[in-house]
This record gives sequence, C-alpha cells and structure tokens, in this order.
Amino acid sequence: MRLYQGIDIVNVERLRGAMDRNEAFAADVFTRQEREYCLRHRHPHVHFAGRFAAKEAFLKAIGTGFSAVGIFRGIEVSVMPSGRPALELRGWAGSLLTRLKVSEATVSISHTPQYAVSSVILVGG
Repeated sequence: MRLYQGIDIVNVERLRGAMDRNEAFAADVFTRQEREYCLRHRHPHVHFAGRFAAKEAFLKAIGTGFSAVGIFRGIEVSVMPSGRPALELRGWAGSLLTRLKVSEATVSISHTPQYAVSSVILVGG
C-alpha cells in the first residue's frame, strides 16, 4: 500500500484579487457546481479558497503541483450529505488515479476569514 499526501494553504484576499482581476478565473478553475455552492454562502471567497487549496493539495499529492493548471476543473470538491467534502475526479485526474491504483481519496478543508487550508490523502496500491 502507498500513501500520497498533499497540503495547501490559500490567502483568501489574494484569491479574491485574482478573481477580481480576471473575470474568467472562476470558470477556468471551478466547476459550475462549485461556483454555485460557494456563491450560496455569505462569504463566498472563503469557500472558493478552500476548494482552490483542495485542488492544489490533490496536485501535490500526485506530484504535479501547479504546473497542471489545465486539469483544475477535472478536480471537483463536492459536499456529502453529512457536510464532509469529497473529491470527484474526471478526465486526466481520474485516469491518473487509475494508473496509480488509488482506492481511496480523502480531503479535509478548514478556513478562517483570512486563510483556507486543505489536506488530501490518497491510498494506492
């Protein structure tokens, strides 16, 4: 068994600035479902930052880091009925998990008004 782990922290105001400067940023990075989820909250940028951190943490866990920016929308952070976040992986991200023989992917997200942090753990064969 192999464990792959990644962690990332995002400054909420820095992400807000990037989103304000580039109108296409949110659509390039987040799925429609993620955007709808975040925008339902009183402070949506905190939730956007948490999801961005989760995507970065996933990329770090698989060893690619930010260089794989084109696959961000293939990494979706959804919410289980319990409120726990979950990773849904499609396209290149999903096929990479198959190649790594990943049987389980967990994600945890925490945030304050200033920062969001996420950890991703993948269990592979």
